[in-house]
Amino acid sequence: MNGMLRSGRGLALLILALALPNTGSADVDWHGFAEGAYGVRVSEVPAQGPQAALADEDYTLEETRVQLTASAFGDVGRAFARLDVLHDGVADGQTELLLREGYLQFTTLWEKVDVKAGRQALTWGTGDLIFINDLFPKDWVSFFSGREDQYLKAPADAIRLGAFGLPMNLDLVVTPRFTPDVLPQQDGRLAFTIPANVGGPAVEPTREIENGEVALRLSRYVGNFTAALYGYRGFFKTPVGAMPVLPSPGSTVLPYYPKLAVYGASLRGSAVGGILWLEGGYYDSREDRDGDSPFVPNSSLRYLAGYERQLLTDFNVGMQYYGEKMMKYGPYETSVGAANAYDEFYHLLTLRAEKMLHYQLVRLSLFSFYSPTDEDTHVRALASYKVTDDVSVAVGANIFTGDDHTTQFGQFDRNDNVFTRLRYSF
Repeated sequence: MNGMLRSGRGLALLILALALPNTGSADVDWHGFAEGAYGVRVSEVPAQGPQAALADEDYTLEETRVQLTASAFGDVGRAFARLDVLHDGVADGQTELLLREGYLQFTTLWEKVDVKAGRQALTWGTGDLIFINDLFPKDWVSFFSGREDQYLKAPADAIRLGAFGLPMNLDLVVTPRFTPDVLPQQDGRLAFTIPANVGGPAVEPTREIENGEVALRLSRYVGNFTAALYGYRGFFKTPVGAMPVLPSPGSTVLPYYPKLAVYGASLRGSAVGGILWLEGGYYDSREDRDGDSPFVPNSSLRYLAGYERQLLTDFNVGMQYYGEKMMKYGPYETSVGAANAYDEFYHLLTLRAEKMLHYQLVRLSLFSFYSPTDEDTHVRALASYKVTDDVSVAVGANIFTGDDHTTQFGQFDRNDNVFTRLRYSF
């Protein structure tokens, strides 16, 4: 029912666009695709244990999807809607009508301010599958199970204002209702463990005006580079806080989303024969600025450097280094105990290699994450072939390694999967 209601809003936006002044001059563009996707787990999931893995399906993907995209252009602005009809065999064979995007967009104030309001997938920052100042919601279930990369970006209901022609371009995004990342659920798709002391699902911020999210970006060209400053005020996008249910050691806790502010900057442009990017952000944990709470993440400094270039014809290679430094580590270590404390520093390396073949009809892609601190990895492999202008096929794999089931990729070590997608575009 909720999916039907959301799709109804998208259709209403199109109707509204057609009702703009001079409707007869409105131009409507339609296109979309139909896709079948199947993914199979190739790693063994333990059937039992003190913290049992939750996965009762061999499939990580078993779905048929039809996506319809419509843009209506009028003299005042445009309306855009992207609808998915999804039959999901993993989720108990449910069929949903989902609005991925549905917004109105127009320019005002002497064509200096662009306004986009409605459901939209948002992104900014410089990283390649690494996000520091991009605090917009992500769908990690889609990312790890083999769906197309567009589904990593989860939509949010927001208002985006862009001001141009100033010394610096300004982007302001207001999300009235907090929208968290999409994480694995107890639906059998991905295996994960629930800590013994967790007593229930994550608690989201109450639906009040003060619990909305605000993100700001100021950017401009500096020579061959684009420089940007960022600000964010909202909450951690994953439930990394612990809310004690009973005030005693070892008591049951509920995960929740602590308050967060982020201040950052980035630089991206051409250098030394390729593309170079630098990005950093200070994560201000607003509920633990002293760093001495065992239930709330410490503040941290996060930084990224990346470089990409074409080594051979149609062969690109990109590398990134990402790091985190936990602030006020001493009070944190004292609060949780040295034996239970995470490392003060975290390091992550990535490598992307892509080759286009056969008149660019074949794409071979490999992306790997490796953390020397956590000693875990995630490798994403993909091969796609454009059979005709309308038909394409893709096969790929997600491979995870890690001995510790609490690390970022080690926790998914039981979710190695291979997948295939067949798509007809129209």
